[in-house]
Amino acid sequence: MKTLRSLVGVFLFFCLMSLPANSQDKPKRGPSTPEERQAAVEIATYLENNPLGKDAKDKRTLVMRFLIEVPDISVSVCPAIFGPAKEFKGDYETELVVQSAISQAKFIILNPEKAKDKEAVQLAGARGTLTAWKAIKTQKPKAKFKLLDALLEKESNGTLIEFLKSNVSNCN
Repeated sequence: MKTLRSLVGVFLFFCLMSLPANSQDKPKRGPSTPEERQAAVEIATYLENNPLGKDAKDKRTLVMRFLIEVPDISVSVCPAIFGPAKEFKGDYETELVVQSAISQAKFIILNPEKAKDKEAVQLAGARGTLTAWKAIKTQKPKAKFKLLDALLEKESNGTLIEFLKSNVSNCN
């Protein structure tokens, strides 16, 4: 089961990586509405705090579909911000990769003037992912994700933001 889940996670990751990078490549539809953006922010916040909630999977799917369809919000998933991309492996990795994208979208919606600030957007995605990881660890204390646990340590000793900023250059 773990192998199948990992394969699904890898597949989803590559699907996310192939999301259109700019609005010209996205399917034709109008820009997001204020109501859609508000709903996306609410869902993103919910997922950061309840990544394993009974309706979390459906909510993730809803937001990801929204991000694929709208021409005015673009995210770029980059596990390398956390450290070596090949080490981004652990329990709930699929949920956490998706959370990065969703948290980036939340940041862009709440801070439209910073939508082009790659560093700020990536940092917001990383923070949202770590918030979700903390919530997972609270609910499932035996969950393992070595790289994210190391980042929680950096957060507690005050070196997290510097570390993440040093890795933003590894993101396209």
